[in-house]
Amino acid sequence: MTQARINLDEYTTRVLDVVKGKYGLKNREDALNRFVKEFGEEFVEPQVNEKYLKELDELVENHEKKHKNRTMSLEELDSLLEL
Repeated sequence: MTQARINLDEYTTRVLDVVKGKYGLKNREDALNRFVKEFGEEFVEPQVNEKYLKELDELVENHEKKHKNRTMSLEELDSLLEL
């Protein structure tokens, strides 16, 4: 974890205090972390969890094995989606 000493202007302090109060957080550090997690994806993609991807692959493989003879034509899909 990186530590930084930063100077915040009055508006930024007020925004962090509102976030802190809204989510019941302990301090402005937690409020800043919450704010960045909520809005940071617009600027930087979050890291991918390898364990989650492996679980997802397993789920897909199990589903495909369980339903291997199940197919749908494009027309059936369009009909299902009412296109």
